[in-house]
Amino acid sequence: MKNKISTHLPAVPSSLSPWIIVILSLCFVNSYDGDFVFDDNEAIVNNNDVRDTPFWDIFQNDFWGTKLSHRQSHKSYRPFTILSFRLQFWLRQGLVSQDYHIVNIILHSAICLLILSVYNIFLGPKERSTSFYAAALFAVHPIHTEAVSGIVGRAELLCSLFTWLSILLYSHTIYAKNILQAWAAMFSFAICITAAMLCKETGITAIGICAIYDIVIVNKIYPIDIINSLTFKYADKSLNNFINLRNVLLRLVALVLIAIILLLLRFSIMGFSTPKFQSVDNPASFMDNVLLRILNYNYIYCLNIWLLICPIWLCFDWSMGCISLITGYDYRTFVVIIFWLMFGAFIVYTFIYHKDKTLRYIIMGLTVLICPFLPASNIFFNVGFVLAERVLYIPSAGYCLLVIIGLQKLSARIALPKMSLLAFVMLIVLLFVRSWIRSSQWRNERLLFQSALNVCPLNAKVHYNIAKNAADAGNVDLAKLEYREALRLNPKYAQALNNLGNLLKDDGQLLEAVNLFEQAVNLQKDFSTAWMNRGIVQSALKRYEESEASYFMALQYRSNYPDCYYNLGVLVRWAQRTARITSPCGTVSGHGRGNNTQDTALKSSSYQDPETRHFYTGSCKTFASLTAIQI
Repeated sequence: MKNKISTHLPAVPSSLSPWIIVILSLCFVNSYDGDFVFDDNEAIVNNNDVRDTPFWDIFQNDFWGTKLSHRQSHKSYRPFTILSFRLQFWLRQGLVSQDYHIVNIILHSAICLLILSVYNIFLGPKERSTSFYAAALFAVHPIHTEAVSGIVGRAELLCSLFTWLSILLYSHTIYAKNILQAWAAMFSFAICITAAMLCKETGITAIGICAIYDIVIVNKIYPIDIINSLTFKYADKSLNNFINLRNVLLRLVALVLIAIILLLLRFSIMGFSTPKFQSVDNPASFMDNVLLRILNYNYIYCLNIWLLICPIWLCFDWSMGCISLITGYDYRTFVVIIFWLMFGAFIVYTFIYHKDKTLRYIIMGLTVLICPFLPASNIFFNVGFVLAERVLYIPSAGYCLLVIIGLQKLSARIALPKMSLLAFVMLIVLLFVRSWIRSSQWRNERLLFQSALNVCPLNAKVHYNIAKNAADAGNVDLAKLEYREALRLNPKYAQALNNLGNLLKDDGQLLEAVNLFEQAVNLQKDFSTAWMNRGIVQSALKRYEESEASYFMALQYRSNYPDCYYNLGVLVRWAQRTARITSPCGTVSGHGRGNNTQDTALKSSSYQDPETRHFYTGSCKTFASLTAIQI
């Protein structure tokens, strides 16, 4: 049995390697002074949980500040991540985006050091060189940009931090000198797993990684041994020894119990229900044909692997037309077939190849690559995205380990150490530069959204966000153009209909605006903002009864809506005044809630209402309803 991976890559001193890793991890420092962008606005800027929500309410809300029991909740339960945001807000008494970015960069550097330690316990002291090269590759990989440079990526970072800590603690459990130390380490391990899961749901997958580590690395049980045991062909006595080891079985049982308890707690928090997503979030999940649905899922797996191999095309959002569905004969089917032929050969290799340490290291690399990705695979439940670069933050650690093992094997075969080292250095430099450039695109929304056009020009959400950003900057013509393009690509985009309607309303194009609002509420019945805006335009068109009905529909779907109460109050006031008296009050119009929108904007206007006599009789009922409602 081989004791070491054959390699010609030079070893790096243990005292120097952590410093190199930290320096390489600073490839994302270019975003340190960036703004709150994209999802940061909904998760932090507009999230009361970050500022003044009662402390315990944080544990009853999802990541976006919505009650978990609410029908529109995404069920993303990450209270520890929200608490980290809230701590920074409390320390500075305000939201300073630079602080949040700096903390993310520091967390990434710490994670890179932890992954170096994790690689060391996976590979052992004789493979510290392999651990260093794998950690260096992890430190600079551009796929991490969204997690590091996007502030909401804090969920990935904290989850990763506690995941690697839990693996290190599990290793201490295995090699503890006495039973007291073992139980203390196991208890700490359980705390870390729970913390990882409270930062992001994928933290529970660390249990699977620890189980494989215990079986394959610590106890040297190979897949072929398990196959032989199931067929009663014990080719190796080590399996019998493994079964007879009481401590090993106790550890594995403890892992299973911890997993069951955490899953039960997680599902109970969700009310034993899964979140409901729209077809635009994950179109493949809504395909009626099971075979086509599975084919599209597998094509998405291929794209995830491709982003790890060649992270050139990176986008902040991959929904709404970025990846078209495979609905029949398509050349992309062959991509899926080739992927599974290669991946299948890789799996077969791990089961039938001769036993050596390299095989065990490959199994660990595959485990770290696959296990954390399973929650995003659509296998167990549907997810609310097509493809998300942030979910590859932890799996990329397994990919990096596999790449370096392959490079080490290749360097041993070609026997050209200088060429191998040069190839690795060039790879690191290229990835460092790519990460540096990509992180700069996350500094503000204009750069981020424009960068997406080169990758996903058919993504309606990209055009929507460009339009929203243009409208905020006062470029109304560009905003209208981009909203119309978003609607051309996705005619059922309710938020785009609402926001374009607002722009047209401000320009006095009331009939077209009210038509857009009506389309929006027909597409999304509970779109309270569009109902309110519809009421504002109907009031301007002197359709007062319809306006009143629209306001009440908005309040029906969103009872805590101060802007709508205000506008309805203005309507009542108009109805109770004599004819042709101009209202001194304006109306508050709302913009649609997308992944990157602002709640409201104050628009001043004066409407004359000479024909309120018919509406006046109904205004008393409205006024009584208003006074009965506690805002």
